[in-house]
Amino acid sequence: MEAYAAWLGSNRWLRLGGGHRAAGDCLAARDALVRMSEGRGTAFVPGSVLAVSAAAGGAE
Repeated sequence: MEAYAAWLGSNRWLRLGGGHRAAGDCLAARDALVRMSEGRGTAFVPGSVLAVSAAAGGAE
């Protein structure tokens, strides 16, 4: 998956580890998409400096 490699910051094709079988490939792709959807560990906090600045029309 090109999107997964880009999300990880890689310029290479990466194996998902599905074993090249339909069910395994689907589960591996699903797991990668779930990890991507969870983000990188930084959560949006309402009222943060950037959120307040953006709401006020700031340039950040």
